[in-house]
Amino acid sequence: MTKLEQDLLLAHSLIEDKEKYVDYYWEFYRMWPFTTINMKEYLKPFDLKNKNCMTIQGSSDHIFELFLKNPKKIIGIDTNPLTKYYCYLKIAAFNILDTPKEFLNFFKYYDYPKTFKKNYKVFDKDIFQEISKYLKNDIKIFWEDLFKNYEPIKIRSMLFSSDEDNTKALYQALNYLSLENYEYIKNNINKIDFSFINSDIRTLQNKLKEKQDFIALSNLIIYAHKMYPGKPLTGFKHLIENLAKILNNNGQIIVGYLYDIENNDDYREVYKQELRNIIFNEPEYSYHYVKRMEDLHLNQTSTNHDACLIYTDKTLSKKY
Repeated sequence: MTKLEQDLLLAHSLIEDKEKYVDYYWEFYRMWPFTTINMKEYLKPFDLKNKNCMTIQGSSDHIFELFLKNPKKIIGIDTNPLTKYYCYLKIAAFNILDTPKEFLNFFKYYDYPKTFKKNYKVFDKDIFQEISKYLKNDIKIFWEDLFKNYEPIKIRSMLFSSDEDNTKALYQALNYLSLENYEYIKNNINKIDFSFINSDIRTLQNKLKEKQDFIALSNLIIYAHKMYPGKPLTGFKHLIENLAKILNNNGQIIVGYLYDIENNDDYREVYKQELRNIIFNEPEYSYHYVKRMEDLHLNQTSTNHDACLIYTDKTLSKKY
């Protein structure tokens, strides 16, 4: 079975809700349609011009946010192989959809939490036919197979989670949805140097051929208790130490984006401040705080902060 055939089997199984993948129903195989992170603010401190960047793929919104910072290269990494197909669908859509509103109208299913109004034009077949002209090889075969076998809403509702669909929050959280930035990406999308690696982040080190200047692990750290049962934070720190070996001098890793970092009621170790500070200590580790955005990631009342935990390489010289 080819890789494309394997990925199509997975996609069909998710759309048809087969039990084979029930153990990974939410965390791993169903994709996030859009970010749940305030990317506009949390990426602001980083100068990435002409830098090699790598990011957890997820919704692919990281790819476009990083592209606006004029990096040299962008690598997307994800254990979910389907995120590659979604990213190239979004990339192709810039060629057809002229405004952020048109982009959201094609990709969004409903508006949470004020209306729950479903968008019955999501993944519109006529629009997809135009977008598909800019898809190539396996990416084109993948999406054309799904659109041939299922109705658009079926694809959108079953292949993706419905985690973050608030329109207002997305406009506020994403730089690329401003008219100016959207137009920039639309006019320069052919210049994006993007590649994808389908891998568990824990086994990534030996699959990279060149060093990185910047690695964004998104919110992966909040799943540390699943990745490293019994030792979530020490296990995750060991992961960071391994990734640090592939950093250029003064390279940085966004160790994790933590929602509502002042939340002391969360059972996960990553939300235990004293323990977190013991394990992720100075001088390599620091925090960048972002005020919680209303309506982002279901937040409506909290005045607390989100925060990214950052690792910065402090060595003078390193060997790969």
